[in-house]
Amino acid sequence: MYGISYEEIVKKIKEEKGISEQEIEIYVNKKLEQYGDLISKEGAIHIVANELRVKVFDDSLSNRKFKVSNVLPGMNFVNVDVKVVSVGDVRSFKTEKREGRVVNIVVGDETGIVRLVLWDEKYIALVEKGEIKSGEILRVKNAYSRGTDVFPELHIGSRGVISLNPEGVEVGEPVMMKKSFLKKKIVDLKDNDAVEIAGTLVQVFEPRFYNSCSSCGKKVEMDGTFFKCSLHGQVTPVDVPIINIFLDDGSDNVRVVLFRDLVTKLIGENPIKYKDNPAEFEGIRNDMLGKQYRINGRVNRNAMFDRVEFMAQEISELNAQDLADDILKEIDSKF
Repeated sequence: MYGISYEEIVKKIKEEKGISEQEIEIYVNKKLEQYGDLISKEGAIHIVANELRVKVFDDSLSNRKFKVSNVLPGMNFVNVDVKVVSVGDVRSFKTEKREGRVVNIVVGDETGIVRLVLWDEKYIALVEKGEIKSGEILRVKNAYSRGTDVFPELHIGSRGVISLNPEGVEVGEPVMMKKSFLKKKIVDLKDNDAVEIAGTLVQVFEPRFYNSCSSCGKKVEMDGTFFKCSLHGQVTPVDVPIINIFLDDGSDNVRVVLFRDLVTKLIGENPIKYKDNPAEFEGIRNDMLGKQYRINGRVNRNAMFDRVEFMAQEISELNAQDLADDILKEIDSKF
């Protein structure tokens, strides 16, 4: 996508830091585990390179203009023109090293939507004055990216610059773009494939939950008597649902992992009710077994368990007509 591959970034890290490929792979796998397997290996290697201070892109690219759909985690010097979709509340935070305020806003263009995190007081002041509001156009320069492939973020730090409604700049209406996925049989899945699969749900596990920062969405851990976010310090966590299912298409089966809103979409209701009453999930489980689903997402190798998993990005239940259409398309493709 950016003219530099996973292998090329690994080579840069090896040359600049003298780190072996095996060590780099360990770093990448740790990032995949840290982000709950939501990011791809490409996203993880960008984050690793950034943390090791290995420059992935040439300085000549620092002035390059991006579209929202082209933003990957771990990038620096991101320049985009976007339109504000919504503005969140200003929040205060305090950590061992610093304290301050932050505000999250949702912005986008005609290629997608992204969260923009403002740390600089001069831009937070514009939010409080109502100058940065829904519908306004922002020219963002020198942002850095975090988050995941599924939930991307842009951050405005000390080097970042925002211009409000710059003259002559137009931005298309922000939309949540659906990615185009190649259809594949489960037996043909390969690590890092971004594809669509369809099949029968043959196993459902109870929903599980992890504690997440309400500001940035990252997983948080207990630090003594409170939960701590690496970015926002002491926080009140929110419960993020995760559910594992097995999908079988006749060629093979695969474990599918669903997070957040996809869990609600799958079971048809808020999963939080089952957090303290897992036994009540049995009825829902039985209703779902045997149903057919179409799922878009990315294949990921779980290094901890040495298995291939499918990280869902979209899910929809198939009806009889959908199945018939798929069969006809498959037949037509053979002639």
